[in-house]
Amino acid sequence: MENIAKKRHEIVDLIFASTSDKSLARQLQRKATEGELRRLAPGIYAPANISQEEVASLVRRNWQKIAAKVAPKAVVSHKSAIKSGIQEEGIITLSHPTIYNKQIRFPGLNFVMIKGPSFLQGDIRLPEHALFWASRPRAILENLGKKSISRMGRNEIEDSLIDILNASGEVKLNEIRDAAKLLAPLMGMEKELATLQMLIGALLGTHARGKLKTKQGQLVALGKPVDKSQQERMEILAAYLRAASLPAIKDIAPSGMAKAHSAFIESYFSNYVEGTKFDIHEAEEIVLKDKIIPSRPKDSHDVLGVFHLALNSPTRNSPPPPGEEFLNSLKQWHEQMLRRRPEVNPGELKSQVNYAGTTKFVEPAMVRGTFEVCSGIALSIPEGLARAIFYGFLISDIHPFEDGNGRISRLMMNAELSRVGLCRVIIPTLFHLQYIDCAKQLTRHNDPAGYVKTIALMAQWTAQFNYADLPKLILDLTKTNAFEESPIRFKLLNADGSGIA
Repeated sequence: MENIAKKRHEIVDLIFASTSDKSLARQLQRKATEGELRRLAPGIYAPANISQEEVASLVRRNWQKIAAKVAPKAVVSHKSAIKSGIQEEGIITLSHPTIYNKQIRFPGLNFVMIKGPSFLQGDIRLPEHALFWASRPRAILENLGKKSISRMGRNEIEDSLIDILNASGEVKLNEIRDAAKLLAPLMGMEKELATLQMLIGALLGTHARGKLKTKQGQLVALGKPVDKSQQERMEILAAYLRAASLPAIKDIAPSGMAKAHSAFIESYFSNYVEGTKFDIHEAEEIVLKDKIIPSRPKDSHDVLGVFHLALNSPTRNSPPPPGEEFLNSLKQWHEQMLRRRPEVNPGELKSQVNYAGTTKFVEPAMVRGTFEVCSGIALSIPEGLARAIFYGFLISDIHPFEDGNGRISRLMMNAELSRVGLCRVIIPTLFHLQYIDCAKQLTRHNDPAGYVKTIALMAQWTAQFNYADLPKLILDLTKTNAFEESPIRFKLLNADGSGIA
């Protein structure tokens, strides 16, 4: 029975044969001949006893590793480089100097190979694979042609340039134009460069005269437009926080191993609730023993990214000043946290509006202006937990990035607490749904009471544990049901076993 149960919980994944291990390659070939494995491509196998849908899911999950296997040193390019990898209908566009004018098909995925140079200046090396990711200037040049399954076409690129201008300003467009000017001769794309220069020049010129015609362009013409409903909501929260009676709990893990263990637990929960799920002991190996999980290198680095930001100054204890510098620092934090995930544009503001269910977050064109105005409100709020709550909600409710907004919001909240020597707040897995529900109440109904109470409650809960002894800490957290996911089956407990109020 034990062996059967173990097999049921085995992780099913693709198997890749190393070219240097001839014995393993022959073994895999034999298993494929005998029907134990399904050969997808030379050196790539899937279990034979799973459905076609499951195989397709594994292929999509491992697409970067597959691409590096079938086309070493290829570049994720054209439309895929801008659309975070997988395009519509499961297409991924790759550029390669010798493998081109063909399609390499897998269940649920189709690699479209286009002739183009391999690594160019500005491209991102994906360290776990023999694969590169086209820089934004390169990808824009590649897309400035007749629209196809691999190219976005001029109109979509024009919209993208407007989004970049809205989110990052004229400096970013000038940087793209300058970089493209160096790349175009190497790519044979002087014609596309001329089109790009014309588009950027027109955008910057009409921006200065306030004559942009599109909806996005009209917002740009306003300079740095502010989401008025978001500003109103932040004013309501600020007023509530100024009058709130909140605990001021001294940091119980300010230094040494207690500080490192606290940062580890904070990173573990912050990543787990966002879908980066590890067993707590597996995560311990990653963070405290620097053992990257070979099958999940990016997830491993996500946990490490939050850990280092929570542990080290200035990100641990120095919220940036309000105004323009606030958002610039936020982008730097985001880049540090997700630098191994080029598909989510680390350090770059979102270019498309994002949603959580039916909740629509701030339009990309309004992110900069809204942050500048609302970050200034923070200084009118008492420092400590009240101001920390404001910072956390400000970031999560504007949702400035494509991914990682929740993690960044909690890091910023805790940076304010560490700045004044107060205990950081950890939101355990079991309490995450309540935390989200209270945030929704504030977002949708401008009611801050539940959200503020929730954070204050978790501040008190976090301070109950001894962070110096990690094995005991994990055991104590387990006893409180902190690692459980179902609030229907479990209730979060205090360290002494009593129920949370």
